[in-house]
Amino acid sequence: MALPPACLLGVFEALGGSLADAVALSLCCKELYELGTAARRRLLCCAACGHAVLDAAAVFSSGTLRDSPRLDLPDSDSYATVPVLFCLRTVLGVRRAGDPGFEVRAREVLCGGCGLHLGLSITQLGRLRAGATAACISNWRELQLLGACFLGKRYLRLRRPGGEEEPLGKPPSPASLAPYRCTAVRSKLRQPGQCGAALFAARDILSRQHCWDAGDGPERAFYINAFNPGAVETRNERPEQLCQGEMRVADVYCTTCGARIGWKFCSDLSPGLENCNQVGRYGVVRSSIQKDGAAGSP
Repeated sequence: MALPPACLLGVFEALGGSLADAVALSLCCKELYELGTAARRRLLCCAACGHAVLDAAAVFSSGTLRDSPRLDLPDSDSYATVPVLFCLRTVLGVRRAGDPGFEVRAREVLCGGCGLHLGLSITQLGRLRAGATAACISNWRELQLLGACFLGKRYLRLRRPGGEEEPLGKPPSPASLAPYRCTAVRSKLRQPGQCGAALFAARDILSRQHCWDAGDGPERAFYINAFNPGAVETRNERPEQLCQGEMRVADVYCTTCGARIGWKFCSDLSPGLENCNQVGRYGVVRSSIQKDGAAGSP
């Protein structure tokens, strides 16, 4: 190569963190691929606490962002359209999934930082079990999935080793980054409309199809991944029978104005732990929030 390694490293630095450009340059030759390792490295981090979950290279082949087969988790608005067994049968090709005698087992994947549910790991498909099954060509499709982790994309953020965030797929729109602020409804310290504390961003919303009573009767509510650090506090933890089963919940209050704004799912009390994905996440009622720059918008 004509240029010394120091000059080539300067070329990677001049790319400004562009993953696509770093990958394209790395593929030119073996020497550039080795020099570009640091420029290509990305981490998948928990959206709630920022904890690094895994190296993105373990997910995206050759450093490019490609969509994997869709496996929706049971907390998004579109969950009913692609349940797990249906996805295993039609998208991932495990035709016997859901048949009598063909047992499918999965295990939770939790964030090592905050303990939030991030997805599922397939541990058993019929008679095949992860870590205890010898390779056989007739079971190649099932063996590809055994032990594989399916992580919720909305639970994650893509970051460079220095902490700078990058788009995980399409760049987020300005509207998805807009903060929702506290309206001080039900506050004993401030008049309605006089708080304005930033609680969470629009992209933290996981579902809008919820309902909750924060003190003024049942009303529409959002189910969200997390609040901004220090934005809320929880009180009055208790067991409660919900539509999805029994759970321990707590009331959530704005730390700035003291208004009761929603709830937290503290633990799952259902026998089969069907709601484990919700544990540690929150809900917020619509009357308590207002999106920045869009009066009256959802």
